[in-house]
Amino acid sequence: MGRGRVMINAYGPTETTIYASMSAPLKAGSGVPPIGSPVAGRRCSCWTAGCGRCRRGGGGVVCGGSRCRRWVLVSRRVECVAVCGVPVWSGRFADVSHRDLVRWGADGQLEYLGRADEQVKIRGYRIELGEVRAALAAVSGVDQAVVIAREDRPGDKRLVGYVVGAADPATARAALVERLPSYLVPAAVVALPGLPLTVNGKLDIRALPAPEYRDTDRYRAPGTPVEQILADSYARVLGLVRVGVDDSFFDLGGDSILAMQVVAQARTAGVTCRPRDIFIEQTVAGVARVAGVADDAAALNDEGVGDVSPTPIMSWLRSLKSSAGVEQFNQTVVLQAPAGVDETDVAVVLQALLDRHPMLRLRVDDDGTGGWSLSVPEPGAVDARSCLQSVDVWSDEALIRARSRLSPAAGVMLSALWVVDTGRLALIVHHLAVDGVSWRILLGDLNIAWAQRRIRHQVALPAGGTSFRRWASLLSEHACSPAVVDQADAWRQVLAVPAALPAVRSAVDTLATAGRLSVSLDVETTRLLLAEVPAAFHAGVQDILLIAFGLAWARFLGNGGAPIGIDLEGHGRHEDLAPGVDLSRTVGWFTAKYPVALAVGEVAWARVVAGDTALGAVVKDVKEQLRALPDGLTYGMLRYLNADVALPEPEPPIGFNYLGRLGVAAQADDGWRICPGSTGNSSAGLPMPLMHTVEVNSATVDTDAGPQLHADWMWAPSTVDRPSITRLARLWFDALRGICAHVEHGGGGLTPSDIAPARLSQRQIDELHQQYRIADILPLTPLQQGLLFHAGTAQDPHRPSDLYAVQLDISVSGPLDVHRLRDAVQAVITRHPNLMARFCTRFDQPVQIITQDPAVPWRYVELDAEQQIRQVCAAERAAVCDIAHQLPFRAAVIRTAADRHRLVFTYHHIVVDGWSMPILLREIFAGYHGRRLPAATPYRRFLSWLADRDRRGHRAAGAAWREVFAGFDSATLVGPPDRLGLGPRGAISCRVPVATTRALNELARLCHTTVNIVLQGVWAQLLMWLTGHHDVAFGTTVSGRPAELAGSESMVGLFINTVPVRANMTPATTTAELLGRLQHAHNHTLEHQQLALGDIHRITGQERLFDTLFVYENYPIDIAALLGDDELVVTGIASRECTHYPLVVQASPGSELGIRVDFRSDLFDAACIEALIGRLQTLLALMTADPGRALSSVDLLDAGEHAKLDGWGNRAVLTRPAPAPMSIPAAFTAQVARTPGRWR
Repeated sequence: MGRGRVMINAYGPTETTIYASMSAPLKAGSGVPPIGSPVAGRRCSCWTAGCGRCRRGGGGVVCGGSRCRRWVLVSRRVECVAVCGVPVWSGRFADVSHRDLVRWGADGQLEYLGRADEQVKIRGYRIELGEVRAALAAVSGVDQAVVIAREDRPGDKRLVGYVVGAADPATARAALVERLPSYLVPAAVVALPGLPLTVNGKLDIRALPAPEYRDTDRYRAPGTPVEQILADSYARVLGLVRVGVDDSFFDLGGDSILAMQVVAQARTAGVTCRPRDIFIEQTVAGVARVAGVADDAAALNDEGVGDVSPTPIMSWLRSLKSSAGVEQFNQTVVLQAPAGVDETDVAVVLQALLDRHPMLRLRVDDDGTGGWSLSVPEPGAVDARSCLQSVDVWSDEALIRARSRLSPAAGVMLSALWVVDTGRLALIVHHLAVDGVSWRILLGDLNIAWAQRRIRHQVALPAGGTSFRRWASLLSEHACSPAVVDQADAWRQVLAVPAALPAVRSAVDTLATAGRLSVSLDVETTRLLLAEVPAAFHAGVQDILLIAFGLAWARFLGNGGAPIGIDLEGHGRHEDLAPGVDLSRTVGWFTAKYPVALAVGEVAWARVVAGDTALGAVVKDVKEQLRALPDGLTYGMLRYLNADVALPEPEPPIGFNYLGRLGVAAQADDGWRICPGSTGNSSAGLPMPLMHTVEVNSATVDTDAGPQLHADWMWAPSTVDRPSITRLARLWFDALRGICAHVEHGGGGLTPSDIAPARLSQRQIDELHQQYRIADILPLTPLQQGLLFHAGTAQDPHRPSDLYAVQLDISVSGPLDVHRLRDAVQAVITRHPNLMARFCTRFDQPVQIITQDPAVPWRYVELDAEQQIRQVCAAERAAVCDIAHQLPFRAAVIRTAADRHRLVFTYHHIVVDGWSMPILLREIFAGYHGRRLPAATPYRRFLSWLADRDRRGHRAAGAAWREVFAGFDSATLVGPPDRLGLGPRGAISCRVPVATTRALNELARLCHTTVNIVLQGVWAQLLMWLTGHHDVAFGTTVSGRPAELAGSESMVGLFINTVPVRANMTPATTTAELLGRLQHAHNHTLEHQQLALGDIHRITGQERLFDTLFVYENYPIDIAALLGDDELVVTGIASRECTHYPLVVQASPGSELGIRVDFRSDLFDAACIEALIGRLQTLLALMTADPGRALSSVDLLDAGEHAKLDGWGNRAVLTRPAPAPMSIPAAFTAQVARTPGRWR
């Protein structure tokens, strides 16, 4: 720029002739130039979607001035939201906006954000294509980049990137994974030789090719009958066309009530599972792994007939029995009957319902003490015809008459009204017998009954699962259990929160006098609330609704963020109460009512509505408050079923109930269908007291436009008026929209309860979120903590080491598809993301961080010189050892010649153990050949099991190890007291002859033990020989995979643990006795092998117990079988591993037992180790030849060693000629001459 000249940036849409704004003089290096402020005669502003000026954040630019037309407003949050028919400013000029997005900068100038028509919406997220394109263009090797939204399948819109240049598409996408949030990462990146252009030189979007999504295509079809049944159940309940086996139930909009529907539908098809299985496994593939086959014979033994114990919610209603209206307290649903149904048909299907569901036959008597006596008679005791009334036309009076026929004392819990002219059926059921979930069961059974009736089959409904009677009995039993009683203090703290409103005045505040208001949330916001928002915060839909409800009340009350007590209703069907409970087809009133106290703090309402960062912090904090509460079911047990526990009155006067998603499943035209708007509480006119001063009952209802959150408000007019409730309802929806906006802008994240059993504060989690895109945070196993310590010591720049780096080098010949192999490896990494864990030690406890969309470090080189190959392998090992900065698992392919490759898998032992490698390789080559894999069991499942085991069994584990090491007083050490174990390593291997190997197996059989124990006995004797101690200890590796943990046999990760083995031998001890002692100690500690070695040291009072390790590798890897390809041939396998122990003995089974001794070569020379192996083989032969031989009779010396001993013994001295006499000074002088260096 010449002297005296400046550069400016001028901006203006076509409609403003040349320009409408101009920037101040630009400065080099000041970043993206602003578009400035309005020039004379022009006006520019940033406006929101509601035609209001935007002071902060982004919006559409509006330009005003002469010759400007009327305008179309554009906002970041909506695409085209308003067309204003009048000018924004009064005066002579109209105004115009372009599809440009701007915001006000701190210097008062407008900053350009991009084009509104470059915004797309995918899975609820608004995405700026330019932002993704810029990130893709910044990848090394990309010369040109384009990002578009493709919809190659209807309803399946995805981001796709196109690049020109030398960059590898997979590498480019992996780079974006590291830089961008997951919703901004393209599903695929395609490399092109050049971008297609139109004749006008513009990008021809239609000519861009469709990508092959490969592993990023998440849909995977069901592969087994069980998966098919579950996938169909998911789809029907969620109202979807199809569901893949890897799709998360909750990401698709599921909730706890819909989970129960899935269970019920699956059971009807013959598959049994629990709602808990859906919560834990989430995917079809995961649930299929733990599902079973239905056994209706077991259900027939639980008919639910006889006396019924009152449940907590029944006891609550009983406390109101002196009030009018309790007799007719009901729920009503109006159904449209299928064509052809008449009154006789109605009576038949109703009879089937009455006979199948015991609670519809419930009888309520006075027990003589002011309480209720509940009982259920046998099927057939209630005649459906006596419950059914027919009218020609519908009327409210007819409905009220039908309601008045309810009589719990007479056993009339159901009253039905058949309307002839419309073919509608009103079912009125007393609330004691039914709840919201029950109606879904009843509707399904109605359709089953009609389908059978229509084809003239006898009506027979599916078995009902666990009866309400048994459930009520279980509640009574658990109410007095210590685990439930221990929750009383927590509930007392919640009830201590002062009431936000006056209590209900039962004399005047009744269902008949209550105020009512119904409102609905828009479809777009509701969709976000069902999927993206709960997923972003790792919460349930009800959690988000309740948190926003608390925010609305805090704003309404202006209470400075003080806690607000809310009475919460839940479905109450907690099947984990006892083994074998199945409530998926049980009709009854299960509702659980319990208080919560929400403290939302003092957050500015403007920040709530805007979806500010502060709102995200509130959502996380309140979510943790909810997670800290006891199980809501325990509250009712303590208040109503345990006479020894007194909980204070009163309960919160504010009520909240979310009924879940209603009407999701498609309703067939030839079946019974719920009439729109017909569900509800026909108790509206009853003189029963209100439950709460203000309450809201909400549900998500599917409409033609999409799902909508519908809320019914009810309040006591003596305390609250309609304008106040209208404002409160608006505040609630505003808070919900603010939370959605927060998530749309990338908000959300983990909270401490999500990462348990890892223990981090919210501040620490947020700190990690600044560095990583986190999917999960996990604790470390005991062995991982030890390996993490050694990983830190191995990074000493003065003592470089590849300590605990494991490398598997597989040489293959034949045509290898490198790209297909890379995809297969990446797919396995996606299945087991813990292999890519990042380890963090900055907090009190170390944690491993699982990042989103981990990409495997991949290397492909073409080399033929062995020295260069060794350098590549060494670099791979060095990389995985630097776990503070590098990923702990890597893969490399080295092409050494045409059709000859070496596959090098390198990993740090901290993420993979030996038992995992065959599983990992099997999955890689299965993926390479396109074979289907079952769902992976997440590593988190094992860590949670381990934490629970440690919490429950730590004391017993300590006692077991203390007993085994009682009296042990001296560590068994063969090396120096160097704990770090750094130093040069060597290894020597051998094979035990076939005959000896067979004898070894036979010895194990005769002694009722394993080959592993026999080999431990051999090593114990060698340690006795090496150290001279008869009481020795050494370490051994245990698999750590608990049999009781489903799927543990196919998990991938670090499960092993190192535990001590003690062998106390005397000269008279025989081989058989030694093996018996080792087996007994093994059995005694078998249930406690997960205890950390450091804990065992503390228990035994020893700083160290051993420095040698014995490993029995009973996980042979048959690479040739895993390849499964006639064209690919394994020509060589090499493995390398380095531990910190100075001496490690590894044994591997086979027709010839393999022995490998790994040793510190600066402590032991090769000749010493070879001699050790020779003695080991001698011991094996002697032990197998005579198990009854005393250990003192075992001679491990060979002939040469015997001769050397003879040379040192008394006989040699006595037969040797006597030396000439020598004085002491002369002897001293001679010694100095022989060793002069020692006397300086």
